Amino acid sequence: MLELCSDDVLKKLLHGQSISDQSPWSSNDEGEIVGFYRAICEDLCREFVLSSEIEWEDYGSGYASYIDAWFYRDNDRFKVSSSPECRGYTGLFVLFSRLSPYFVVGEGTKSWNVNGGGRSYLPSFELVDDFTHQPVADLFGELEPRLIQRGLVRLRKDDLGQLLPEDSRVPTILCDPPYRAFDALFHWAD
Repeated sequence: MLELCSDDVLKKLLHGQSISDQSPWSSNDEGEIVGFYRAICEDLCREFVLSSEIEWEDYGSGYASYIDAWFYRDNDRFKVSSSPECRGYTGLFVLFSRLSPYFVVGEGTKSWNVNGGGRSYLPSFELVDDFTHQPVADLFGELEPRLIQRGLVRLRKDDLGQLLPEDSRVPTILCDPPYRAFDALFHWAD
């Protein structure tokens, strides 16, 4: 596995450059990379009959070094709230790195209000590999083989917990220092 905290890798990650010699990441072509992930997500939704909410556009502003894909099933096993005013679900988030074949997973909840607006998890190191809702863990068990078949590599919390050097500056609004390897690979600057 790649040493995520090496000087060379950190420099590339923090400047939005690929750390992989594999296609499509080696191209540094955002359109090609997004197209690759879009095809995967569409295939997963079709094959496993899933609903999804996917942040393709850096949450609408800034730059995200990952694509935040959230999958769920529109049924009572995933539903956490339902009323005429609000719908909410717990689902599986997959953060796909834009700079490498790496991904992480966890559980996240989203809800929508009929009057507009909603609530959502924000990706964090603490949420990686955290499954408290069995249907979400089961869903990941279904999807993981397909992700690996597409050449993707799952990183676990243990792989990403190493602290970065104290003088590291990660362009992210998701956390404060001290930064971890997770923050270098999965950051969002607004």
